[in-house]
Amino acid sequence: MVQAQTYETLFVARQPVLDAALGTWGYFHYYRRSQEHTYSEFTDPLQATLAVIQCMPACLDTCSLPHKALIQLPGQALLAGIPHALSPACVVPVIPLNGYNEPKHLEALATLRRDGYSLALDPQGGELGETPLLDLADIVILDLRGPKADQLIKMAPGLRAAGLTLLAKRVETVAAFNLAKSLGCTHFSGYFFREPEVLSQRKVSAVETTRLSLLNLLAQPDPNTDELVATIEADASVSYRVLSLLNSASFSLAKKVASVRQAVLMAGWVNLCAWLRVIVLADLAPSSKARELLHLSAQRAKFFELLALSSGRQAKADSLFMLGLFSLLPAMLDMPMPGIVERLALQDDLAAALCGQPSPYDPWLALALAIEETRWDDMGQLVTRLGLPTGSVAEAYNASFSWADKLTNAMPGENGKTLR
Repeated sequence: MVQAQTYETLFVARQPVLDAALGTWGYFHYYRRSQEHTYSEFTDPLQATLAVIQCMPACLDTCSLPHKALIQLPGQALLAGIPHALSPACVVPVIPLNGYNEPKHLEALATLRRDGYSLALDPQGGELGETPLLDLADIVILDLRGPKADQLIKMAPGLRAAGLTLLAKRVETVAAFNLAKSLGCTHFSGYFFREPEVLSQRKVSAVETTRLSLLNLLAQPDPNTDELVATIEADASVSYRVLSLLNSASFSLAKKVASVRQAVLMAGWVNLCAWLRVIVLADLAPSSKARELLHLSAQRAKFFELLALSSGRQAKADSLFMLGLFSLLPAMLDMPMPGIVERLALQDDLAAALCGQPSPYDPWLALALAIEETRWDDMGQLVTRLGLPTGSVAEAYNASFSWADKLTNAMPGENGKTLR
């Protein structure tokens, strides 16, 4: 009897850290394990850190220059010399405020500093006081959902005066983002881009109207191919992006693609339609901040599509792809979702979900948020509620990241450079 192979599904959750220009500076990396719908954090901090280090080869785009990889560093991992497994040019150990005041810990941290590592101090809601850790840290992480605003305002000037970089985490609203900037923070992590400030004078430009019209055409369940080809060919920018994308090394087609119609025939309409949707979003939102959102949108879209296919929901796969892809449009366009949806002929349930109204699609968006925010108990409940097959979430999540990486890496920007 052949013994069934046992394996462990690994999750690496990554959360972007943006710089002052809202470009991607680095990522927080978190490791979690998923097996038979049981999701929990490690009880052994050392094992958790070792697992993150082991998973780094799967995250080469986020743990290599120019990006920084921020990794939690418990005391055991510090004393065991674990950070030396990754280059000081890449990894930034994150150290908690409590449990590091013994001489052996301070000596180990000083050694890391001498070896070229930057250290990020995370008070985790505690009072900094006169801790010697401040003399060793380069970055201090401020939790905007932790202390009250007046405590942060009181603490920030002294940290800046000491030459420390301030990184704001859990920035979830425009107000929180503005507070972080007023504190002198130059790095930001959180979901503030999901609640964009509504600008009363914001108008849709002619170019944006054209792009939204094309998105609307791509959202149709049975589009007319000739009409689509004609629409794409009429837009020089979109045509250029399609041909550049398919002729790039990332897609390795047997021969060069010379026309949009040839692209449809060679690449297949289903794949090309998915790529086109992402390309149009890239044209709509070319800023540094939007590029990170574009990658997350594309990853969500493919994630939902793959889960639909693996769970027998083939008829919903395309709608779920659009749900993920359009879910961050308000932040990318700095417009409220209702104003965007009214320009897209979407089915009622899909439009309702995007606008935050009750819809059968609600659990899918909740699942994406639970994973991105590392709320694994919530994720387990949602997986059960959606009836997803065991192991499908991990497989779809990893595959969707690879797909989004491949697409955005191959996609040229306005200046001819790739988007990531």
